[in-house]
Amino acid sequence: MTYLVRHSIASVLVLIFCTVFFLESLNYPASAARLPQILIILVALLAIGMFIEAFIKNKKTDVKSAVKKEAEKINVKRVVLFTILIALYIILIDVIGYFIVTPVFLFVAMTYLRATKVYMALILSIGFTVFIYGLFSMFLNIPLPMGIFS
Repeated sequence: MTYLVRHSIASVLVLIFCTVFFLESLNYPASAARLPQILIILVALLAIGMFIEAFIKNKKTDVKSAVKKEAEKINVKRVVLFTILIALYIILIDVIGYFIVTPVFLFVAMTYLRATKVYMALILSIGFTVFIYGLFSMFLNIPLPMGIFS
């Protein structure tokens, strides 16, 4: 699979997810729907930009670099496991609650992706959750899914 085809597939998948989430956000109250819709639009624009960048790079690459890029393999097992992790997060957020599931998800995701050291993943996951609590619950008065605490 060529570089352009892989990025095209990824862009299309991201755009499909953006469409699904945007349609879901239409069910929210108008004030609560703005931020998710803005973020979804930004992600969609980035996906389109990724496709355009891949298209431009594809035109500029010569045969040697195309063969070299073809040799790079995607770790399918890792992608599937991370997709399952995201699906579990989405399912459990209503059942267990935002304030339990989000820091656990962020910590596991950062650790699994080896994005940062364990102690920094812990600090970031808790800090992000506290920030979102302050922003949505205290400042904007927008309720977050409480799950078992509601």
